[in-house]
Amino acid sequence: MSDLPILDPRPLHELLDLGGSPELVHELIALFEEDVPLRLAALKAALEAADATQAMMEAHQLKGALSNMGLVRFAELASRIEAQARDGQMDRAPGMAEGFSVAYDEALQALRAAYPRS
Repeated sequence: MSDLPILDPRPLHELLDLGGSPELVHELIALFEEDVPLRLAALKAALEAADATQAMMEAHQLKGALSNMGLVRFAELASRIEAQARDGQMDRAPGMAEGFSVAYDEALQALRAAYPRS
């Protein structure tokens, strides 16, 4: 997965090109900071409980949100966990969940670097 970019700036650049303001992008980043840790906690709880249905749903929602922000590597992690839950491979998913905090931190750092507050 490390061969994937952390951030593909195209989705947020397209938002700006369509008339979105830089402040809107900063609001989306703030929502990311607020919402993603909660989603990660819910996904981690589902994985720890070996609840494949809940884990699949949480990972799917997370994947969509991350993809919309252009967070390619983090979205791929969520996608892999979703696939494992769907395929009933819950024994491998908790190990992947260990990468959540690193993926979150690198995604947030990439967003802040690409869209600094003026």
